[in-house]
Amino acid sequence: MNQRFLSVVSVLCLTATASFSSAAQAVELTTNGGFELGNTSSWVSFPSPNSTFAVTNDVNSGAFAGQVTNLFAPSAAVIKQANLGVGVVNPGDTVTISFAAKGAFGVGGVAFAEFFSELAGGGTSSSQILGGAPLNLTGNWQTFNFVTLAGPNVSGGVTLQFVAATGAINGSTADVFIDDVSVTVPGSGTVNYCGPAALNSTGASAAMSATGSFTVAGNDTTLVCSSMPNNATGFFLTSRTQGFSANPGGSTGNLCLAGSIGRYVGPGQIQNSGSLGRVQLSINLALHPTPAGPVAVVSGETWNFQCWFRDSVGGVATSNFSDGLEIQFQ
Repeated sequence: MNQRFLSVVSVLCLTATASFSSAAQAVELTTNGGFELGNTSSWVSFPSPNSTFAVTNDVNSGAFAGQVTNLFAPSAAVIKQANLGVGVVNPGDTVTISFAAKGAFGVGGVAFAEFFSELAGGGTSSSQILGGAPLNLTGNWQTFNFVTLAGPNVSGGVTLQFVAATGAINGSTADVFIDDVSVTVPGSGTVNYCGPAALNSTGASAAMSATGSFTVAGNDTTLVCSSMPNNATGFFLTSRTQGFSANPGGSTGNLCLAGSIGRYVGPGQIQNSGSLGRVQLSINLALHPTPAGPVAVVSGETWNFQCWFRDSVGGVATSNFSDGLEIQFQ
């Protein structure tokens, strides 16, 4: 990372002065749940011998949706958002699931939505068919909403899967459209604000989250930024004060911090998003960065975090930001 990219933060510390309050939000676990990346990335597919899974322009909202077409009888073509929220979902958490769907079926074809609480290393601690029966799909888009509980062991996260199933009858088919998929859990000590962030070069908004403990004594907090461009360099910023500064230093995004802004730019702290478009950093609450030097976080304090990363627009290098994340430490 060159000196110019780092030094702009010093300018931001002087120019970002507006502050505002935020409301608690749930933590979104899915990535590309609306297929707005224009592909099926972040989805796992288990096709039947004669099935397809692709994006389509026949949508409930936005520009893209997912379509699973199964023409092999009898069989099940499966797509899923798998092992979501490892380290974020807790046993017994309230899980809110929503999605839009429609479908067309030949004799005996059906569609299911299923939810699993996963064990690390394989297996499940609970599983359920949402609604207890096949989805009642028609040729028109419908929105489905379910509220359930995570199982007694979620060490492997949770999984939401959709099944396009055919029966043991010649001519049985299942053509299922899925859009606007969301799986959320309570924030549990964190609040996202100043979002969604400006779209980056992937067409998505980079989003902050945190895992681990939010107790000072535990000192086990990991910052996460997802939905970034692949192989992008970035680092985390922090401040006691929330704020808003549009396009600082020529960035295409918005700075959501104000006051004294610290930078996680020490050895090993500047990250690369790799092929998953994601960075994470375990932070030491006893050495929390500020412009005046590191400080120790105190129980009862609230700190705010944001990720700043390299991006490009039309092949021209620029930078962008995630949304902001407020953490209330205990």
